[in-house]
Amino acid sequence: MVEALRGTGTHLVHCGSIWRAGVSHVLPITEENATSPFGDYGVQKDAIARMLKEETASGGLVTTSLHPGHISGPGWKPIGPLGNLDTSVLTKLSAGEALEVPGLGAETMAHVHADDVAQAFQLALEHRDAAAGEDFFITAPTALTVRGYAHLAASWFGQEARLDSVTWDRFRETTAPEHADASWEHLSRSQVFSTEKASRLLGYAPAFTAEETVLDAVRWLVDRGELEVTNPLVR
Repeated sequence: MVEALRGTGTHLVHCGSIWRAGVSHVLPITEENATSPFGDYGVQKDAIARMLKEETASGGLVTTSLHPGHISGPGWKPIGPLGNLDTSVLTKLSAGEALEVPGLGAETMAHVHADDVAQAFQLALEHRDAAAGEDFFITAPTALTVRGYAHLAASWFGQEARLDSVTWDRFRETTAPEHADASWEHLSRSQVFSTEKASRLLGYAPAFTAEETVLDAVRWLVDRGELEVTNPLVR
């Protein structure tokens, strides 16, 4: 695509991922202090971003790479309190049932509303000169911990979260492999990002907190009968 567009005056805006960053060492993570990625998905996203940056720096195609967090909102199943897409977790919390949590529960997730991702793309196009050759993390202004997210989700249904800390070995024994693997991928990174660069250069101003983002997604699922809940939403 880069070769085909080179010389056309096009501005290529690419959608990457926060997983171009690895495990968190310093929080919040910035475009400058992010650790090296791991896993094929993150490694390839990082490679694309670096290639695009070099392309623009060398006088070629004008490019920008945006790296959203866990996109959510209406029409999306949100990454849930355990770092996966298993909606039975939300079902348990809606009923006030005990939930087994791997690790400490202090691990973090970086959500972003789909509307705010769209905002970032629009701003990149509107501020072509400022965005040219740059890469930006795009997330909500807040991030959720496992236990904080669980307590928040339970409260939407008028319940108190009851959390039991378990080992990862125990969690893998009682959880479907695809959900256990997703939990590890999300929670082992434990990421929180700064959007200062996107704000300073593009004027990015996320309209949704992480809390509002996941509630928007859950409400959409409940309203359409796509999420089994024991008690109704009270928020």
